Amino acid sequence: MRKKVFTLLLLTVFMLAQFSTASAVAVAGDASITAIPDFSSGTGVDLDWAATGMAAGTKNILVWARVYAAVPVAYDPADCQLIATIIGTSDASGTFAFDFTTTANLNALGTGDQVEFTLSVDDQTCATADVPAIDSVMAVNYVDSDDPYGFRGSPPDVDVTTPAVIEDNRVACNTFELWGVAGDDDVIPDAYSGVGPWNPSVTGTFAVPAPIGADDEVFSWVFSFPSTASGAWSMSIDPEDAIGNTDGFADYYRDGTLLTTVDAAELADCETFSDISGHEDEVHVRYLASLGLISGFADGTFGPDNTLTRAEASALFEKANGYDDTMLPATAPAGCEFTDVAASDWFAGWVWQACDDGFMNGVGGGLFDPNNLLTRGQVVTIIHNIWLNGGGTAGSYLDFAGPSTTLQDEWNNWGDTLRHAAWTDVSIGAFYAYPVIYAYEVGVADGTSATTFSPDQAATRGEFAKMLYRALSRTDNH
Repeated sequence: MRKKVFTLLLLTVFMLAQFSTASAVAVAGDASITAIPDFSSGTGVDLDWAATGMAAGTKNILVWARVYAAVPVAYDPADCQLIATIIGTSDASGTFAFDFTTTANLNALGTGDQVEFTLSVDDQTCATADVPAIDSVMAVNYVDSDDPYGFRGSPPDVDVTTPAVIEDNRVACNTFELWGVAGDDDVIPDAYSGVGPWNPSVTGTFAVPAPIGADDEVFSWVFSFPSTASGAWSMSIDPEDAIGNTDGFADYYRDGTLLTTVDAAELADCETFSDISGHEDEVHVRYLASLGLISGFADGTFGPDNTLTRAEASALFEKANGYDDTMLPATAPAGCEFTDVAASDWFAGWVWQACDDGFMNGVGGGLFDPNNLLTRGQVVTIIHNIWLNGGGTAGSYLDFAGPSTTLQDEWNNWGDTLRHAAWTDVSIGAFYAYPVIYAYEVGVADGTSATTFSPDQAATRGEFAKMLYRALSRTDNH
């Protein structure tokens, strides 16, 4: 009798062990991750999955996640989530929203964290399922939880003496460029999703115009007031990165709670020229002409694709500095005596003033070379010289004691964290090397290709207008 009881007990233990083992192992079937975004914001990520070769019965498709480590750690059931329960042998697929915030070890991810994923098929749920092998990794997702940074630019201020906020800035005429520069790679240079939509928005009595010229880092929005505009108008952006990170606040170019009316002058057509319509620099040329900073020719043309001389550039920069021809020196200041600049030359006073202000230098040998063409490298160098000299005359567009501008507050302020390029034609040590870097980074100048700046190429009058417009633009960070 005792022998029969003992045998029965052994049989019972054996059966319980078999049941326990069968309920703890993975079942037949293959599951895979078919797609996952490269980046997520750290709160969750959508992944596409597929399951094939399912055995009969009920199966659970489980997704496991862990933070990458140089020495891999085991997957934790507390970081596992149920994707789907499948009954029968049919294949299945779908999209699953993995929620980082409900896990034990992935609920405080930060920019640069790398999350590894794998799937398993099991007849148990996460708590009791077999943990996947430590070397099982089907997909990887990087976390980018930082929103873009940068600044926005509004047209040069009509009243250069008013240190008002950018949102309180009236315009000189009805068409102008609102622009900005943004970056996304300052924290973890190897793990960022890049700049995404700028989300421009307008409130007023007219439909939202479409933005133009947006790319990864520079935004350009040409806006025109309709002739019937009245009351309070607001224009804003809320830039986000490619996965939707944003600070969630509207960054205003113009705030209708501050400017509750549209002035008649703001509805007036900008100055125009017979050869400027449709040109890529039209808005900059017409706006600066409305401010009296540039002008065209007697025949009504502007010549946007024409070149300009160093003498002409000296006059244009000094006009921005508040000078007119009645205020210029009659003789060369000390250190500005050039043998190729005579007092009878129309440009003499302009050249002497630009030299005396430290904006422009000679070319060596006692020469200024006034009739030689101004190059792209020289334009950005002159702008850089203005910055080095702390701006210009009080009350002028170059007055650094006035409202914030690109040149005053953004130039050399970003440490190569906004736009940057590896120019093949800008050599280290060239006089224009740093000015090119700064001008490109803050959107004042563009390259002529992805790898060339063409610093020795003659600047066109249209290019010059765009660079000057953006250098003088009112700015604020976002």
